[in-house]
Amino acid sequence: MYGSLNSRYNTYPSPTSYPQFIDSQPQIVNSIEFTDLTQPQLEDRRRRRSNTQQDKESVSNMRIRRRAQNRASQRAFRERKEKHVQHLEHELEELETKHQNLSRSYTDLDRTHAKLKQEVKQLRGELDWVKSSREGSVNENPQSGNFFDPFSSDNSFFGSGTEGRL
Repeated sequence: MYGSLNSRYNTYPSPTSYPQFIDSQPQIVNSIEFTDLTQPQLEDRRRRRSNTQQDKESVSNMRIRRRAQNRASQRAFRERKEKHVQHLEHELEELETKHQNLSRSYTDLDRTHAKLKQEVKQLRGELDWVKSSREGSVNENPQSGNFFDPFSSDNSFFGSGTEGRL
């Protein structure tokens, strides 16, 4: 039973069945080929070494440019901010002026309203007095023509009598 299982799993050869790979030693590469392979690497290292000074200078220049750019952008930001603050201050002055004008206008209208209210109160009092005096005169003498007729042609306030004319 187990023999058949092993035969089924032995379909792939074991690593020991490849003697050419086990016995092989690393081959020495031809010296010309080896130098050809390493020559570009040495040149790259030399370039890197020579570039490091250039890189340091370029990095230094980049930092200088970046700092200059940062200073310029900070200056521009401060200028924009100052301009915006001045604009807001100007707008605030305008709004304060408008507020003062509206406040004065409101005070004037409030005084006018109080005067008119007082005048209405006075006129209502006079009207009540006229009504009460008219009711008293009508009750005493209903036949008398002493009342105000707004449609009369003779501009008299209290009928046709001479005592009521102005």
